Amino acid sequence: KGVMHNQRALTSNIAGGLRIATIGKKVVGVLPPHHTFGSTVGILAPVCLGGELYLSSGVKYLPRELQTERPDSLLLVPLYLETFARKIRAAVREKGKERMLSVMMALSGGLRRIGIDLRKQLFASVRSAMGGELNTVICGGAPLSRDVYDFFTALGVTVMNGYGITECAPLVSVNRNRHIVPGSVGMPIPCDTVKIDRPDENGEGEICVKGPNVMMGYYRNPEATREAIDPDGYFHTGDIGKLDAATGYIRITGRMKNLIILSNGKNVYPEEIEGVLSAVPGVSDVVVYEGQSRRGVEGNRIVAEFYPDPDFRGTRTVAEMEAYLRPYVEEYDKTAVPYKKIGLIRVREEPFPKNTLRKIMRFRIDRSID
Repeated sequence: KGVMHNQRALTSNIAGGLRIATIGKKVVGVLPPHHTFGSTVGILAPVCLGGELYLSSGVKYLPRELQTERPDSLLLVPLYLETFARKIRAAVREKGKERMLSVMMALSGGLRRIGIDLRKQLFASVRSAMGGELNTVICGGAPLSRDVYDFFTALGVTVMNGYGITECAPLVSVNRNRHIVPGSVGMPIPCDTVKIDRPDENGEGEICVKGPNVMMGYYRNPEATREAIDPDGYFHTGDIGKLDAATGYIRITGRMKNLIILSNGKNVYPEEIEGVLSAVPGVSDVVVYEGQSRRGVEGNRIVAEFYPDPDFRGTRTVAEMEAYLRPYVEEYDKTAVPYKKIGLIRVREEPFPKNTLRKIMRFRIDRSID
């Protein structure tokens, strides 16, 4: 889009973020530097803190780099954390120690409730897969599943989910180190004012941001700039969410461009359903959309398309994977309102197409169903 930023936008963004969330002294930069999350939060913030920054050579080198560099902080998109969790669990499973890990996690949780934190000692061998010194992860760019958050919290890694968008340089909000609200993307950074535009009866509406980190505009596109930034200076993000009345933290519901509007006028946010189905064991990615039928709107159905973890799938056929997934989908359908029920399960042979920030490119998914 040609987002234009100035130095003030970047420095105010870094200063605002660091007033809320603290990172350590050794960071391995994993995210692409040509994205604002990778450049502003992943590179400039550690440099401003006077920390040590190591730039990763790429995803396939990361496991070795974590061992040699031993970072205390990482800045990641959820996909990386999900991958780490799968690999750790697979290694534990191969050693036949799943039961032991479960017991240790239960024991650790009980000790923490009475003020005793032994996570680093109890899970030293598991934590060694990430270098052994990892304390903090700042995560953003996509929804973070509660299962992954709980897993790393149990290991003694503080995971702070945040929210950003390129036009805001990019950070808008992030959880605090000592005040994390699971399922939220944290509180707005101090330099920003956040409002919910046209909220519905649940308080959900478009998230709008005003502050020094908001872009100057789109390069040579004043019309698009006027559409994005209203006369009061608020940038309209296109993301749907609400502000928690008690904490002031932001909760993301979905993205306006992903919104499914059914023929009966009902709205379905696919991210809401994906958050439930992504917790199914063995699922690497899931995308929910309205499947397009050649019979017209009356033939359209809500589709849940899965890409299984290759190691979990093994030699199972597509039909066998569908049979495995069906009870989980039926369990979701039991409590879902009728218009949010899944009408079709699909299993992919190949991974979903993704961009360099590892976000799924939904527009490239074939949605025809007959």
